[in-house]
Amino acid sequence: MSRTAAAQAPWPLKPVHIICGFSVGTTTDLLARLLAERLGERLQRPFVVENRPGAGGTIAANLVAHAPADGHTLLLGSTALTLAPRLFSNVTFKPLQDFAPVGMVGDAPNVVLAGPAVSIASIADLIDQAKQAPGRLRYASSGPGSGSWIGMKLLEVRAGIQLEEIPYASTAQATTDALGGQVDLHCPSLAGAMPLVRQGQLRALGVTSARRSAGAPDIPAIAEILPGYDASLWYGLVGPAGLPADVVRRLSSELQRVLAEPQVQETLRTAGVDLEPGDPEALRVVMADPVRSGVDLMDRIGFRPQ
Repeated sequence: MSRTAAAQAPWPLKPVHIICGFSVGTTTDLLARLLAERLGERLQRPFVVENRPGAGGTIAANLVAHAPADGHTLLLGSTALTLAPRLFSNVTFKPLQDFAPVGMVGDAPNVVLAGPAVSIASIADLIDQAKQAPGRLRYASSGPGSGSWIGMKLLEVRAGIQLEEIPYASTAQATTDALGGQVDLHCPSLAGAMPLVRQGQLRALGVTSARRSAGAPDIPAIAEILPGYDASLWYGLVGPAGLPADVVRRLSSELQRVLAEPQVQETLRTAGVDLEPGDPEALRVVMADPVRSGVDLMDRIGFRPQ
């Protein structure tokens, strides 16, 4: 009887920790805090965001992969999770085996911007100029696995062009150099780029998602020129493998209710996130998809884990 009572104990029994693998102020952090606030209110238990930045999100992912599978430790996962084993040789977890999908949240595209020093008005123009002078156009990159890196590498692969990557330690410095003409192209998050676009400081050429973003419907999707192109970053909630089915069902159901709230949807749109709610199976499909997981890109460019 005691075992039966324990098995039927209501969840959550204590505060739920949502682990975030990136710093405060990032899109991942914003989403984690938004979901924590609303899920905590709905489930009448504290949901606490715990930032564990470092190593491209692998520190946080490793912590969750080895946490008790009782529903009290979760991860706000993203493309960084599925890319990790292809970026770092010391990763010990397997994204598809060591995590239980709870639900899909949405996608966040980056946007390719042209600086004032180049006369590029569209993605088609960019491709034409790059083919005429391979390697001449320089783009700012935040390094392997970042949204800017994924977006530009996939553009090179899909369009058959060669660009010169200029790595930066911070998006702020990359933006400064794009404004100053030290680099020709910049590919920041859509939310971060829009003030620059509205002020006419940089020209938006195309968003890196498969379709136009609700946050900037006037900016074409790169996929309109290159069918099949999709370098948007997915976001979803996962837990350790072995989460009880009843916990997954309840948590997924509450997550979808939160994402249906108009205020939450407006906050996501403002943050440059395109809503894509989905159940555990929908998230599992995204994580296993070679294109959306980033695995296809790594294979195409022959990238070896560092």
